[in-house]
Amino acid sequence: MDIQNMRRVSKITNLPNSATIRIFTVSGTLIKTIKKSDDLTSVDWDLKNNHGIPVASGLYVIHVRIMIDGKNQNKILKWFGVLRPIDLDTF
Repeated sequence: MDIQNMRRVSKITNLPNSATIRIFTVSGTLIKTIKKSDDLTSVDWDLKNNHGIPVASGLYVIHVRIMIDGKNQNKILKWFGVLRPIDLDTF
């Protein structure tokens, strides 16, 4: 699984048809859960928590649970994101 940064979206790639992705702060607080059940091999994270609020820059732990041959498999990724502040003068 790989993560590719895009404009205000991070893409988690190389996923099987079914996966549950949970994103945590380094202190262990769950901020986002994404469930995947389609033929695409990736999901996009809009860098927002479960309440639609943008996350802060920093280190996050991404836990991916997948099912292989009827058994749960767990993968853990570390993601560091730096988000540019919004420039309100450009609006």
